[in-house]
Amino acid sequence: MMDALHEILTSGWGTMLLRGALMTVFISLCGIILGLLIGIGGAALKTGGNRLWRGLVNLYTLIVRSIPELLIIYLLFFATVQPAADLADWLDLDELMSSFFPMLVGIVAIGLISGSYSVEVFRGALTAIAPGQIEAARAIGMGRWQCLRRITLPQLFWYALPGANNVWQNALKDTALVSLVGLVELMRAAVLGSAATRAPLPMYVLAGLLYFIIGVFSQAAFVWAERHYGRGMRASRA
Repeated sequence: MMDALHEILTSGWGTMLLRGALMTVFISLCGIILGLLIGIGGAALKTGGNRLWRGLVNLYTLIVRSIPELLIIYLLFFATVQPAADLADWLDLDELMSSFFPMLVGIVAIGLISGSYSVEVFRGALTAIAPGQIEAARAIGMGRWQCLRRITLPQLFWYALPGANNVWQNALKDTALVSLVGLVELMRAAVLGSAATRAPLPMYVLAGLLYFIIGVFSQAAFVWAERHYGRGMRASRA
């Protein structure tokens, strides 16, 4: 075991795993940002939109939650790979296509998946804000954007932090599925390294350790954010 670990670290696969870990974090960050935007917009439509918009949001969340994440990635990939390849060939950007297309598919897939869960996270956060606060803010002369910036958004994100943490942790793990369409993230780097070194167990142990480290730091960041940004709101609720 120790000899295999030494070979992995000295033959460059340790660096490859670190690069894969960085790609995992990058894909997760971009995907979760897209998912949060979808979640906020969907929650706003679900709580304040008309029946048509509410129905469309409900249909989106039902479809995405009902289909396995891997199938969503495959559907996105095979539905767009040929048009993207034709466009890249027309623009003479074939190398750029092979490098960035799997990454783009991963970001969109993670965004759609995380967005379907974020809708409910932010809907719950919106309903947790007392309507009387908005009414009081307008009574003292605050405009719509002032209410949004000073009343709604701070509380919205604080109430949504615990649920967003779960969505983020799931997004981190879902990036492993994107490796099946050619993206070299952490899981793909581990697969390639285990085939090259013929030492799958140490390679996967190292990959698992890196996933664990990312998860621990992510959890600590969410805990800090919840404590830091919720101090005033805890006092007001008490």
